[in-house]
Amino acid sequence: MGHEVRRLNAAKFDSDPEPRRLPAHRDDCRDGLRPCPYVSCRHNLFLDLTKAGGLRFTRSDLEPDELPETCVLDLVEREGGLTLEAIGGLLGLSRERVRQIEVIAKRRFNAVAERLGLAGHL
Repeated sequence: MGHEVRRLNAAKFDSDPEPRRLPAHRDDCRDGLRPCPYVSCRHNLFLDLTKAGGLRFTRSDLEPDELPETCVLDLVEREGGLTLEAIGGLLGLSRERVRQIEVIAKRRFNAVAERLGLAGHL
């Protein structure tokens, strides 16, 4: 099935007379092609940036069009959210690692909110 999806998306992608650029805003891609062909987009789930600045495949066993989900923004807009386990499965991380990242992100967010004087408003 992956090859068929890839062929259909390539046909849609190539039929556009305008050269494709990365979407600049969420509205530019909300109803766009899925799986998302923009693997260089920071919201695409195919590649991840390492601390050293290198790239890693989130799921090295799958092609971009074989991922169950390709855009993190699609996931964020879903009702009900995702479990740590589901997020870990999409990113190739353990549930515990996702929890650790969540703790770090919340700590950073709260520090910035406090610095901006917004801590009591959140």
